[in-house]
Amino acid sequence: MVTRSRMERELLGVLRDLAAAELPLGKLFTQLNLMLKEPLGVDASCWHGTDPASGMVTSTVMENLDPRGFERAAYLELWAPEPLTFAGLRALGKRVDSLSHAAKGKLDDSARYRELIAPFGFGDEMRVNFDLPSGCWGAATFLRAKDRGAYTEAEVGMMDRFSSHIGQMLWRSYRGTVPQGEGQPLPGIAVLGPRGHLMSADPRAEAVLAELAETSPSSTGVPSGLITVAEHARGLGAAGRMDVPSRSRVRTSTGQWLTLHASLLEGRPDGQVAIVVTPATPAEVLPMALMSLGLTAREQDVAILVARGNNTSTIARSLFITPATVQDHLKSIFTKAGVRSRREFIARLVGTSAGQAPAGVTARGA
Repeated sequence: MVTRSRMERELLGVLRDLAAAELPLGKLFTQLNLMLKEPLGVDASCWHGTDPASGMVTSTVMENLDPRGFERAAYLELWAPEPLTFAGLRALGKRVDSLSHAAKGKLDDSARYRELIAPFGFGDEMRVNFDLPSGCWGAATFLRAKDRGAYTEAEVGMMDRFSSHIGQMLWRSYRGTVPQGEGQPLPGIAVLGPRGHLMSADPRAEAVLAELAETSPSSTGVPSGLITVAEHARGLGAAGRMDVPSRSRVRTSTGQWLTLHASLLEGRPDGQVAIVVTPATPAEVLPMALMSLGLTAREQDVAILVARGNNTSTIARSLFITPATVQDHLKSIFTKAGVRSRREFIARLVGTSAGQAPAGVTARGA
């Protein structure tokens, strides 16, 4: 009989092989799903790419789930009281939990369980965020048939131990995908109806929708990234927080970053939502570039000040650290970025050739 510890060691070996294969995100999710189905007792799953900065869902790969439930699931995730959500996990400082545990056994307290889980024969749900200190790199939901019982503490613990390894794999899939600033789509606009259906779109938005098309489309055919940011706007509107922006970044199949800006038409949460799709600005690209390099939070603080043209003394005063500590951080930053100087580092961030300082960004000496 194979022990759980031996099984975990074997699965970690499979994870290492998958990491070496450097598969595209969709294929990676498919292979991870095949690997984890039997050990975790999974009967249906939903894997998500996310905006590394906010954790908002940007893409979806499903197995054995009805895509017609995605719009409702997004609503329940983003603006309904639920015992287990991706954002709720982060707020608790956890990567993984089961619905049965989060709801303290009172599954009927969850509208998601009543509407989208139990009616399809499922009995429990496990959620996992593949987060690292550098950012939010993906998420997944696992469902199991009711006759299998609830997810056990051992199963949740095993997924928790795998989550950081998978997070590293997803992070690596983002490296080198910061936009080059050339050939990006022009701004476009799409309007979604109350149930997530596409009401209208200009030609530029239609081109983006085609570029973001998913292997597991929602029932409306609208990419999950647009549905998610629209539901985020609806949730804020219902809470009377119209002043808070609903914005998410999505990555196209060519590695370009776009920004989705959602707003309620006529200010009604139950009405239409306009989504403006724009190329990511330099300010929006910078956090993505830093996250893709795997910089720590403090290294990101230093890197941002470097990109703004601050010298070592100014950075030290701004962050209340010594100049020697700044230099230590710079050494680590340059190593991770594979560069030797500030000018090369800035060029690496914006995708220009070394030695060409981009417009609006200054490279200064120490």
